[in-house]
Amino acid sequence: MINDIQIATTAVKSISEDGYKIGGYLVVWGSYHDKDLQGEWFTPQTDLALGLYPVRPIFYDHGANEALKSSMIGTIDTLKTDDVGLWCEGQLDRHNRYVKALQQLIAKGALGWSSGSLPHLISKNTNGEITRWPVIEASMTPVPANPRLSSVSAIKSAYDALGLDLSQITIANDDQENQMTDEVKNDLVETVSALAESVKSLRQEIARPAAVKRLPFAADPAPAQNRIEVTRATKYSDLSAQDMSFLHEIMSSVKGWNPGEQFYRELADKAFRAVNSGQLGYDAVKGLVERGYTKSNELDTTGQAGYGQEFAADSWRSDLWLKVRQENVVAPIFPFVEMPTNPYELPLESTDPTVYYVPETTDAAQLVPTSASTIPLSKAGSAKIQMNAKKLALRLTWSSELNEDSIVPIIANYRRQAVRSMQNAIDNVLLNGDVATGVNVNVNLIDGTPTSGTKFLAFDGLRKYALVTNSAQSVNAAAAPSLTLFRQGRFKMAGAYATQPRNCAWIVDDNTYAAMLAMPEFLTMEKAGPHATAQTGQIGFMDGIAVFASAEMPLTNAAGKVSGTPANNVKGQGIIVFRPNFLIGYRRQVQANVEFFPWADAYHLVVTVRLCLVAFDSASAAEMYNFSV
Repeated sequence: MINDIQIATTAVKSISEDGYKIGGYLVVWGSYHDKDLQGEWFTPQTDLALGLYPVRPIFYDHGANEALKSSMIGTIDTLKTDDVGLWCEGQLDRHNRYVKALQQLIAKGALGWSSGSLPHLISKNTNGEITRWPVIEASMTPVPANPRLSSVSAIKSAYDALGLDLSQITIANDDQENQMTDEVKNDLVETVSALAESVKSLRQEIARPAAVKRLPFAADPAPAQNRIEVTRATKYSDLSAQDMSFLHEIMSSVKGWNPGEQFYRELADKAFRAVNSGQLGYDAVKGLVERGYTKSNELDTTGQAGYGQEFAADSWRSDLWLKVRQENVVAPIFPFVEMPTNPYELPLESTDPTVYYVPETTDAAQLVPTSASTIPLSKAGSAKIQMNAKKLALRLTWSSELNEDSIVPIIANYRRQAVRSMQNAIDNVLLNGDVATGVNVNVNLIDGTPTSGTKFLAFDGLRKYALVTNSAQSVNAAAAPSLTLFRQGRFKMAGAYATQPRNCAWIVDDNTYAAMLAMPEFLTMEKAGPHATAQTGQIGFMDGIAVFASAEMPLTNAAGKVSGTPANNVKGQGIIVFRPNFLIGYRRQVQANVEFFPWADAYHLVVTVRLCLVAFDSASAAEMYNFSV
């Protein structure tokens, strides 16, 4: 019954009078209990790479039909998703000699849509869920509701005819096509489950009937019954994929260090598990997948050149960047852009064109484009803002006396310290950055001279923006936090921004947060109900605006500035921002490298990032200072 519904909803339909415009659902969303004929299914989260090309070819039976072969019978020009699946529309080639016959089959309802992709582009979970399926072509087939692997030769000729760049999908040559086709016939595309099977020395499963080894998923709809899982402990058992990756980075420079194939199998297994559970991004295993480590026999082959070296560092480096984007409090609040150059001039919108009330055109003279035309000429203003990335860096060192066995128990601490320190530094600079180096002028040391190299000297941050650069955007609270005061600060921003609470955010220090708990208007997360879609560091809502508490936001003196005398810093503060009007630019994402310096007989870990913060105008944030807390 389920398959009948799928076939009906994926039927090819004529959507024009002449029959040359066709459409229908190329993909229908499924579930574990609603699979296609190959036991797999798509979800709305499946990466279909819809933005890859403006058009795609239409084939009959994925270019594998003996009569039509690789003949392109049309082009797809519309692909859009909805609650049912992926809707497509296309145009049949009027000059193709087979089109008339195909139109007759369409009219009889005998053809259905089937999406096509290439083996090296797709990714599936072991339970059949398709996570990545870049749509390379669409086919009409008498056996629909099945995604299929496309003919490489058909793709080559069609994409060449359409003028599409094949480099975006790294298409294989003919020999590789034949090889991939054989692999598909044997077992389709090897997925993460095949990798997990290689970890035979680490896990034994006893089941009746025998259970298939697989990576765990957050919601396994059909867990094996009466299943016992036995795991053999290793000296790396207490280390995560990130920790093992970091250990490898450190020890790889030690002459003669060879962790063995067991280490790499365990690292690969943990990395894939971490990606599947969302603890790591795809970058953690991208190198492993791209280099072909997708089968158990490949992971068991220690004779391969550079075995394990290529992917071992990916997990902990990926973890660095993922944590900054997801676990920081301040950085994830704002959009970010990768800077192709430094400096980089970012184009911005400026004044909108003017709309006029105009009379009906009644005179031929009004058709001449002059200044006296019926519709006056207006312009859409444009502007640009320059982004200059600055570098933050940390260096950690330890002696070579910490050999492999002694460093294993503390490696997790080393990695956590490095990651946490860079996370904190990024948020600190975004909040407290001030490039002023003179005496008694920096908002972070108002009664002294900043030490050269202090991180807040990198660039101007949010507090400097409101307290100094645009001082009209600051309010002296001189009282305990209250809704009236917070609203006063909110409406210091431009009215168009202050009236969009969902695009605003409050950032407060810990002491101000504690004082806000006494405000009846402040909704903590457990009271927020359906609005409680929390981000890291979010502590609640006020007037529908998300409130964040950051440990990097300092207490200040009564003027909102930080004194060199800690006893003077007893006042709380809060800053409200209109998020879309700030942009973080990254010229270099968070990167880390470990090197061994033989002359010092020591290891050096260096973590760096190059970034900046820009504001689009002077009314996109406001500061409340001198809170009694």
